[in-house]
Amino acid sequence: MDEIEIRKELEAARRALASGENILSAREDIICGDVLLAENNLRENRNLWEIAGLARELMEQASVLEGYDHLLDRIYDALSRMSECLHNHPRLKLKLLKLWLLVVDRISAMQNHELSVYDDILYEINYLRRNIANAEAGKFELIKDDRRLKYDPVEWTARWEEVIDEADRTAEEALADMPRGMGFCHAFWHERAEALADLGVEWRSPSMMNPGVLFD
Repeated sequence: MDEIEIRKELEAARRALASGENILSAREDIICGDVLLAENNLRENRNLWEIAGLARELMEQASVLEGYDHLLDRIYDALSRMSECLHNHPRLKLKLLKLWLLVVDRISAMQNHELSVYDDILYEINYLRRNIANAEAGKFELIKDDRRLKYDPVEWTARWEEVIDEADRTAEEALADMPRGMGFCHAFWHERAEALADLGVEWRSPSMMNPGVLFD
């Protein structure tokens, strides 16, 4: 299914939910559409600013659907896949992981054994909690980022999370006609930094944080 078709189906599901028609099915279709669109955006490296909103919508619908035992596997899959798409939003991802863990607990209880993914989710929840707490306390030197490269610790702050989607949308619009090939990341980081500065956030790009590392 291509992006146009995904968006068409997602909008149809939203309209169905708003009209009160086939509510349960509409909620299922929404979480499916949210995941497919988020994965498409990530794969195409476009409209990345949209993913957080899709994740919020998915979580809103999944919070209702997790009350239905026969839908738990579908919700588990949707939350698992969305967690792989959601970046730049540590607090939002923490909420998503907590909901995913709740679903894992429900499935584990039904199957009478703990799912193997439980410890991995719990580890990431604790990792996010520690870094968010250090960022909120202004203890940026204590933030332990487990990504391979170094990133500006401002990315753990609440203000970053509030404005990053707006900044990235502005950056993408500024580069709409630029091919996404060699050198695009540097142009994007420049536009992102400019947009963030306008929103009151000083940010150092990965190239600034990792001198000597070649980015294409």
